[in-house]
Amino acid sequence: MTNKMQDQLDAVLPERLILEDALKQRILHQAHQRLDAEAVPKGLTLKPLMTAAAFVVVAGVLAVPYVEQGQQEHAFQEALYEETIQKVVVPNVAYPNLINSIYVEENNEIIHTDERGIYSYSINDKTETVLVPPSETIEFSSVSLEASENWVVWGNSEIHILNRKTGKEHVLLEDYIEVQLIGDQILYLAITDHPVYYLYDLETNFKIKLHDINGNGISVTDVRNSRTAMVEELEGETGSSAYVSIYNLESRKLWQTYKIPYKSVSYLTLEDDRMYGQFSYNGNDFSLGYLDLDTGKVHMLDVPGNSAYAIYDDFLALSVNKRDSDTVKLFHLKEDTAEEIKTLNGVGERLVKPRFNDSGKLIVNGEGQKTPLYIIDTKNLQDN
Repeated sequence: MTNKMQDQLDAVLPERLILEDALKQRILHQAHQRLDAEAVPKGLTLKPLMTAAAFVVVAGVLAVPYVEQGQQEHAFQEALYEETIQKVVVPNVAYPNLINSIYVEENNEIIHTDERGIYSYSINDKTETVLVPPSETIEFSSVSLEASENWVVWGNSEIHILNRKTGKEHVLLEDYIEVQLIGDQILYLAITDHPVYYLYDLETNFKIKLHDINGNGISVTDVRNSRTAMVEELEGETGSSAYVSIYNLESRKLWQTYKIPYKSVSYLTLEDDRMYGQFSYNGNDFSLGYLDLDTGKVHMLDVPGNSAYAIYDDFLALSVNKRDSDTVKLFHLKEDTAEEIKTLNGVGERLVKPRFNDSGKLIVNGEGQKTPLYIIDTKNLQDN
């Protein structure tokens, strides 16, 4: 390949994008193969200049995906440099123990477990502190975990509560299914007698019954703006329907109830005037949509096929199906559609387990070398 043709290829590439020589050679080789495959009619010859021009056009077309990938990699590296994206490597911690880790922004720390205990890794100091030491009766790698700058809550058959300010631990001897930490309170589903949601004050040890469960298919949202929503499946004269109960946690009162024509709704997220979730008519096939809290109607989102989602304000993170696997991609929600923010595409590894914290930062786990966590400041992230 002549140097002149390489110079012509460089001319069709965007500024600030440099392709490695090996990649250039691959593009030029593919261009040659493409032109050779397109047979010229017998008796017709092309002038050298025309052949060179056609070659450059084909090479430019073939370079497009490489150019786009290069731009995304550049944007990702730029976001790392500007600290819009933080890459955190927690040393000497196995990947499975980081999947359910929690980012506590106030302390800039990662809370995680292993078989022996619960730990805090300081991102600033790069040091690890034992929060909960080993116990003969608890396998910590299998516990549910909630954490903030003031509290650590975990459990298997009972709920353990650690006050991080005093170091004192308290245990709720109550069978439960799920628990959420909300400021200085926890919301949990007790199943000692029949299923009941309780709100428990961690400072005063006072609990109040919030909601009796009378149906099946129970699901509860993350708490946003002092509200939470519970969904249960109830039988009626025309079959089963999902009932949504939304509570104000400050007044501890029922705010609104909705009956929707779906068998089940799961993975709920409450946002202002919408309740997002995976909706299903038959309990097997789910689609991502939302309940409009003003009209009571359900709308489906026009988004790529996915296996998991997380949402905050108008930012949507999806584990998008990719051949035989999936990876997390980030989108801007616009009404009922989503526009991709391509910066994350430059990460170069599979991303899993999307979740947002209370300030809107997206946390994902990477499956590349050293299995890092990425903390993405979505509000300051450039679109592309």
